[in-house]
Formats: sequence, structure tokens, C-alpha cells
Amino acid sequence: MKRTATIRYGVLLTAVFATAAIFLAPPPPTVSAQAVATDLDALAESGRFDEVLGYLRDNETNPNQVAVQSLIEDLERYQRNDAMRVQQKREAYDEAIAELEEYIQADDLEKAIIAAVKAHGFAEDPTALLGDVRVVRLVDQTLTKAKASEEKDDWLEALALYRALDLLFEESNEYQDEVNRAAQHIRVLQLYAPKHLQALYDQRAANRGEEEKAEDEPQLELEDWHSRLLGVRKSMLRQTISHTTRKHVELRDLTPLMQGAVDALIVMLDTEGLEESFPAFSDKDNVARFRDYLAHLSISLQEPGKNVSRSDADTMIERILDTNKSTLDLPEEVVVYELTEGLTGSLDDFSSVIWPEERETFSRSTQGNFSGIGVQITKRDGRLMVVSPLENTPAMKAGLKAGDVIARVEGKKTDTWSLNRAVQEITGPRGTNVSLGIERPGEAEMIEYTITRDQIEIESIRGWTHKPEGGWDYWIDPTDRIGYIRLSQFIPQTAEDLDAAIAQMQEDGPINGLILDLRFNPGGLLSSAIDVSDRFVIDGPIVSTVDGDDNYSPPYRAHRLKTYPAFDMVVLINQGSASASEIVSGALQDYHRAIVIGTRSFGKGSVQDLFPLTTNGAAYLKLTTQYYMLPSKRIIHRKPNAKTWGIEPDLEVDMTTRQVADALQLRQEVDIIRDEGEPVTAEVERPWAAERFRVAGAEPVADGKNPDGTDREVVEIVKPEAGMLLDLGLDAQLETALLVLKTRVASNQIQMAQGQ
Repeated sequence: MKRTATIRYGVLLTAVFATAAIFLAPPPPTVSAQAVATDLDALAESGRFDEVLGYLRDNETNPNQVAVQSLIEDLERYQRNDAMRVQQKREAYDEAIAELEEYIQADDLEKAIIAAVKAHGFAEDPTALLGDVRVVRLVDQTLTKAKASEEKDDWLEALALYRALDLLFEESNEYQDEVNRAAQHIRVLQLYAPKHLQALYDQRAANRGEEEKAEDEPQLELEDWHSRLLGVRKSMLRQTISHTTRKHVELRDLTPLMQGAVDALIVMLDTEGLEESFPAFSDKDNVARFRDYLAHLSISLQEPGKNVSRSDADTMIERILDTNKSTLDLPEEVVVYELTEGLTGSLDDFSSVIWPEERETFSRSTQGNFSGIGVQITKRDGRLMVVSPLENTPAMKAGLKAGDVIARVEGKKTDTWSLNRAVQEITGPRGTNVSLGIERPGEAEMIEYTITRDQIEIESIRGWTHKPEGGWDYWIDPTDRIGYIRLSQFIPQTAEDLDAAIAQMQEDGPINGLILDLRFNPGGLLSSAIDVSDRFVIDGPIVSTVDGDDNYSPPYRAHRLKTYPAFDMVVLINQGSASASEIVSGALQDYHRAIVIGTRSFGKGSVQDLFPLTTNGAAYLKLTTQYYMLPSKRIIHRKPNAKTWGIEPDLEVDMTTRQVADALQLRQEVDIIRDEGEPVTAEVERPWAAERFRVAGAEPVADGKNPDGTDREVVEIVKPEAGMLLDLGLDAQLETALLVLKTRVASNQIQMAQGQ
């Protein structure tokens, strides 16, 4: 049976001793060694390491039981590290609360909400924080101000406030509708009235006391809507409806889609400033006539039991076009474009139209023959979000993180960009630079990065540390024979490289345990994910797909001949683990082949197909047609307003953004191959992190400030080693995985010592 537990620092050290007498007492003589070992394993797999340590201390062990003695030492180190992490988290929480109160006092609601988000991430009881009278009052005030901003048509202010609220209530998606509505208005302004939108940006900067900074920033890109909509035809909308009703994984009823289409056009009519491109908007009577018609149509679509057929949709489209002709007489391509964008926006985050203007960029991005910064992005809630930086790429070396929002590229706002546009802007020739403005949850200010593009060479399999003679050493604990493999992306050669790594370890003898690290693995090839799963699963289905008509594809199955010998396993995942990595971790979890440790994965488990919208291939519909399904019939995809998604770990181990950043920084330093004795200069974001580096023999060589105003200390580490991740407590998830496997090895040794 799967055991599910959570480690939240601050709980273990205070709650566990109340029951110590029960778990730490020596077992009666009649208890078998096998029962003791089983109990120890269960405690470790639940994260109850204090109890494991208490038992081992209170029961004499044979000094020759090397694994037991080594486990005791590592458990004691874990206690020290955990106490340090608890203290750091409490200090960070107190710091965030102080910021919250400071910003409330200054009446800066947006920054106050961001401080609340930061405190929420550090809180021992996040739910209690949301019920704190200060936070409740702050939320009410922010919501009131956001609604007032809407009434003044200040959509930038409204969107900033709604997004801040959405971050605070991310799990419940409570403010999704408000975020989407404000984002829609800004998209319309960006396309048809960029000068008006720029004026809003300038006014927002002035209101925040940033006049001088605003003067130095690049102005909003003046996009020509004519070129953007070149080649848009009514037939493309009809084809989009046709393909969607037949192939989309969720929707067959056109009612919600037509509702989205009509609402998108209403948003356009309700957006001030469009006279810039369409003088007809100056005639308020005609605007009102067109809007009234659309409003009545919207109300009719909301009638109980309403079911719009294909012919109904065609009729609606023609009447909308006729009404436009008799009122504002907007260009037909504008009305068609807005209707189509509203329709596809009602589907999911991964379905969209590849318009003629985007076709070339889309083709280039799917071929993969270009250089870039090495980051996988998606659109979530209308924003460009980093799924994960790829390992050992410019993006990861620069410090981009999963969950970062790419708010600007080369100073240009990305609020209205498509994924294809983002690919076009971020990629470029090797050796050239691209500047990114990053908004990070919990950070009040935008973080600026300048990253040099490079050809992305993906090494999908990495080990624990480099061997002196070259190649990877995969042993994280050679004495207990526990291996460690990082799988950064699923590419064609991944399974073969994995075979080579396993074979290399087996040359030294049997493998007792393996940590398969899939954190920040954004996915890749489905075939590669199946091949990797096949190595660990003896028989049975690995993954299948299901479409909107509940048609199940024949599952991809495991083959006994490809399976590795049995050994204990832990799979590490986090919010940057997506797609193919979710298939692998989910399949191994379903078969109880591995214990999954970390935090919930990203939730990308859908299949997109391309459908031509014209006979000459000038435009395509990218449509979500299927969901991936695991052996247990689980669907991992994150659906709109979902409460559960992705892979839930068997043992949840939280790490703060700061802890993740420190662990990644040291990991990157260790991975670089250097000459013997070559010093390393590392920029550490927080003083306490620098202090921990000094413990490892580092000396500070300079001080400074980060762009966000936090302290920075530059330290020199003569010889960075992978073991520092464990010794300094930088990676709690990895430390937990190792302890679980070492407990297994030790419990086996206990059984062997007693002849069982």
C-alpha cells in the first residue's frame, strides 16, 4: 500500500517526541528482525527520521554493520540540517511579515500582497495565514481597488492587482476570471491601440514614483494590426469550429465556445482608446447598438439547456458579421480574429490557432535547428511561464527558475504574445544576447537578466560527480551501493545512455538502491519516456491515451526482457517535472516500483495535433485531442479549475525558492569540469547561504547588492563538491531520498545479522 506523508519543517522537531516512548522502545524478544526492518522502512518512507534514529540509538547494533552505523551518522546530520532549515524558514517568514506590515502602512497594496505571497510560502500553516485579520483586510482592500481600476479603464492596474491576488490564492484559482478579463483588454489595446496602452504604462509608472526609471525603459512595441491579421479569413473560423467539435478532448457542445467568442468581441467594444485604429469607435451610438446585440446573444447562450449546433454557430457568425456591417463596419478580419481568439481561449492553455503571420516562426521552432537559451515555456493564465530551464544551458546558469513569468523580452511587454511569438523573440543566433524581465512569485520587483544565446547541447543523463579520468561517477553512496542519476530531458538516446549508466554501476557489483532525479525535467519524447519506464517495469501497460469520446488507445506495454534487476528506487520530482517525466514517475508509482519524493509535478499530460485551416497550409489549429493515462487510469493533466493534477509524491518534501536556488547553484558549480585547484567564484543571494559556503572552506571576497536590493556576497570555493549538497543541508529532497534508501540497506543488514 502506498504511504503518503509530508515533511514540513518545524513539525518534525516539535511533534515527534510526544510519541517517542512508543516508537523508540526496544522491541520485545519475540519481534522478528524482519518485522523490525519493515517498521524502520515504513518510518523512513513516512519521513519520520527522528524515530528511525531513536530506535537505532536505543538498540545495540553490531559494529560490523557498516550500513547501520553510516545511517546513524547521516540521520544525525539530517537532524542538524533540519533544525537549520526550520530556523531559516522562520526567519524568512518573520521577514516577509515585516514587509507585509510595512507595505500595508505605506498603502502599497500590490507590494503588500506580494509580501503575503512570500509569507505564505514560508508559513508553517499557510491556511491560517490566509485567515489572518491583516491578510483578510488586505485582500478586501486590494479587491476594491482592482474593481475601481476596472471602472476607470485602467486595465494595467487592475491586472496587476488581480494577478497578485491570484498568486496568493493559486491553489483555488479564485481570481482566474478577473485575471483573464483584464488580460483580454490589454491584449486588445496592445494590438489595436498601442499608444493608448503606452500612456497607461507611463501613468502607472508615475503613480508609483518611477518617472525617471520609465524614461530609461524601451517604449511599448507599436505593432501593426494589419500585418498581424494579414491572411485571416472567415473560413478559418469555420474550420476551427469544425475540428474542435470533432476532435477536442473535452468539448463537443459549441455553447461555451460561442460564449467565449461573443465575450471576446464584447471586451473589444468595452475597451477605451480603439479610435486610434478604428475611427468608427467615436460613434458611441453605433458602438452601443453592436454591443447590445452581442449582449443579448450572450444572455441567450447562458439559457439552461442551451446546446449550439454547427449550423447554429454558422448562423450566429453570419448575424454577428451583418450587425458589424450595419454599425461599426470593422474590417471582417478583425471580427473573425477576435471571435476565433475568444473561441480557442475557451478551450485550454495549449490549443490555439497558428495564424498566417505566425506560420514561419512555428515551423522553425518545431524543426529545432536554432540556438537559444535553453528554457521550456508555456502559457498559463495568459502569461509566458517557465516550465523549467534545461540543465547546463544559459537559462539555468543565469538563474531562471520554474514558475518564473517572462514579463518582458528586450524591454517589450509579453502580455499579449503567443508562444510562437515568444519563441521567435527569445531564440536567435549563437553568441547574441537577449534581455528578459522576470516576475518571480514572492518578489515584489522585476528581475532583469541578460543571457547569451548558445547552441543547446543536451546531455540527458548525468551522475553524482565527475570522475578524475573523465565521465560520470554515479555512486552517491558507494559504500551502501546507492546510485544517483539525473535525467534532464527525454531525447532519442536517453534510454541507451541510461543503460550505459546502469551497466557501469553493475560492473562494480549489485546496485542496492537508485535515486532517479527528474526534478526540473520538462519532458521530451513520449517514446523515450516509454523506453525508460520499460527498464524498471517488468510487465503491463505504461501509458495510454484517451480522447473526448472515451476512446482508449492500446497502451504502450513493458517488456520483461528489457527490465533491469530489481533494486530499491526513489524518484525525485518537483513543480518543474512535466510531461514525459510525469509519465515515468507516475508509472513507477503505480507499480510501486519506486517511492516518489518531492513536490507535486507540473501537470502537462495532453496531446496536441495540428489541423490545417487552409488548403495551402497558411494557418493551422493546434488542438488538444487526447490525455495521457497512467496504468492506474489516472490522468495527470491540469484541467482548468482543477484541484488535483500531476503526480502527487508519496512523501512530500517542500523546499523554498531560496533553498532551491542555493542547491542549483552549487550543483552547477560541481558539474563544471575545471583544472585542478582552479578557484571558483560564486555569487550567493543571501548572507546565510554565504555563511554555509564558508563552512565548506570558502572565503568572502566581495560584497554587494542584488538587483532586487537583497544582500549579495561573492565567495570563493576552492573545490566545490557534490557532497556539500548533503553536508550543508542545501537539498532536503535529495537528503530525504538518500535516507529512505539507506534505511532500506540498513534494515536488510539487520535481518542478515540475525540470520533471517
